[in-house]
Amino acid sequence: MTLSMSTTRDDDTCTVSIRGDVDLSTAADLDREVLAAVDSDATRVVVDLAEVTFIDSAGINTLLKGRRHAEERGRSLRIANASGIVHDVLDMTGVLAHLSG
Repeated sequence: MTLSMSTTRDDDTCTVSIRGDVDLSTAADLDREVLAAVDSDATRVVVDLAEVTFIDSAGINTLLKGRRHAEERGRSLRIANASGIVHDVLDMTGVLAHLSG
């Protein structure tokens, strides 16, 4: 499945909604979108994973990189709505707890 993304803004929160598979072939696209959201004037970034059907280590690395980038700029980044296999992979790797709060 291909990856598609949309970004919305509500007050000081920028939400990046993702649909499809996040893997080695699509992680760079996600990276650009997340970094652009962090570099905006929003103080909080939420990466909505409700419609993500697969994530591998490249996708996980992109989310962690986005979190570090946000922290360096005094902003927050968290993930939301992970389900199914995506939830299980993020939970098993400890990333769910790290990025959910």
